[in-house]
Amino acid sequence: MYKILVVDDEPEIVKLLEAFLTKSGFEVITALGGEKAMEMLQSDIKADLMVMDMKMPRITGADILREMKRINKRIPVIILSGSLDPKAYCEQIKTIGSSDIEYLMKPVDLNNLLAAVKKIQNQTPKT
Repeated sequence: MYKILVVDDEPEIVKLLEAFLTKSGFEVITALGGEKAMEMLQSDIKADLMVMDMKMPRITGADILREMKRINKRIPVIILSGSLDPKAYCEQIKTIGSSDIEYLMKPVDLNNLLAAVKKIQNQTPKT
């Protein structure tokens, strides 16, 4: 089953995304905040996709992307952000060097999220 890691510092968003993606047929694991996500990445977590907020206290989405690159963990990412300037995040992401990234604005339309997840799922080679 396709496994999605949901990372956000807002419990309501984590619960909403977990319920929606589970109902849509995916296995969902969650991390409330960047610290928990970092712990999971540094462990032997097996996720096919990460859905993540960029702006979180202490450990940001950019920090998580840098750590993924450092430990050579390649997981496609869908970034959810309420930033009014998505170009700023896109530039930040380019400097980190990650390419498997989609970007959706908050509040996210769940149908758009599902379409992005399915697009990435279909692009991922089957093992």
